[in-house]
Amino acid sequence: RRVLFRSAGIVDMDKVQVHPTGWVDPLDPDNPSKILAAELMRGVGGLLINDDGNRFCDELGTRAYVTDRMLSHDEGYSRTRQWNVNATIPIFSLVLASSAAEDGMKHVDLYSHKGLLKRLEGLSELAEWMEVPVDKLSETLQKYRSAGDVGEDEFGKKEFRGTPLEDLQNEVFYAGKVTPVLHYCMGGITINANGKVVAENGEEIPGLFAAGEVTGGVHGVNRLAGNSLLECTVFGTVVGQTVPIKKSASLMSEIYKREDDAPSATKDLRSVSLAELQQHSTPEDCWVAIAGVVYDLTEFADEHPAGPDSIHELAGKDGTKSFLAVHSLGILDDFDEERIGSFNETLKEDFLTTNKSVAGTAGDSKSDTLVKPSAASRSGGLWDSLIGR
Repeated sequence: RRVLFRSAGIVDMDKVQVHPTGWVDPLDPDNPSKILAAELMRGVGGLLINDDGNRFCDELGTRAYVTDRMLSHDEGYSRTRQWNVNATIPIFSLVLASSAAEDGMKHVDLYSHKGLLKRLEGLSELAEWMEVPVDKLSETLQKYRSAGDVGEDEFGKKEFRGTPLEDLQNEVFYAGKVTPVLHYCMGGITINANGKVVAENGEEIPGLFAAGEVTGGVHGVNRLAGNSLLECTVFGTVVGQTVPIKKSASLMSEIYKREDDAPSATKDLRSVSLAELQQHSTPEDCWVAIAGVVYDLTEFADEHPAGPDSIHELAGKDGTKSFLAVHSLGILDDFDEERIGSFNETLKEDFLTTNKSVAGTAGDSKSDTLVKPSAASRSGGLWDSLIGR
């Protein structure tokens, strides 16, 4: 809403994608949120059958086609092709024979565990569950088998995978109830090719970016399957490359400046040299330097939510760069008791000198050479992290 209040443009808000098969939970049928019945369920041979016991579409058709065929069971929609929001959304049976279920067993197991699919022994049990006459259901399934033998059915379907056994009474079925569900909105905030939000007057809104389903205009009238995450990846990358981000050298400089300006409690810590730090480099004796302070993380490593390995890999080293990749400095406020001492000032100065040189090379052909730290400081941890060893 804040974005819209800033007069950001919006586009394609009337373009909504409906998925034909959302599971109807038998324990909570009126819940407006549904679990998606993956298209794989129809791909392996799942059949859509209405309350009269009839098939009504090519189950392998597009989402728009299958949804249209399902909604056409409503008389008003069938006449106008417009859905009445007050109408009752029709529900259908999605039925898999044993061979189809075996082909999609990972999904079948998942949906069965969630109580969305039911295993039914034989045609009679399936018909009773569907509340459809056995003879009618037998006619529908035998007709489908015959179409498979010919290679095409009345709806133009030409792929017949996972067809039921000829002996339907000895077939094992898996069935559940499905209904069309809202799946994706093509509309959203207007952006340009760089992911910058565009106002209603066509001008960019300074400093405002957007990526993903919140945006509109990327997919046109109907999104292709698989392009939702792709949209996030592409425009997320574009925005990430466009947003001005402070260089790591500047960030590290601020860290050490913050340490220099820190309260006397930090300044009173004894100095720990690189040589001393490197002597504590095992899981049983694990010291790690972070932002100018050495911590004994030997006991904490096993309590680390992500596991001890990522801490043990930094034992005896300066782990500042790795730490800042996933954490904020505020976390360290809870580790006062683990502090051993302040880290070697000479090493920090070498680090800053090196990174200032690196930061100054951007676009400057006169400073393209990395100025290495002294031999003493490049003998371990920090220099290794800088050059990627």
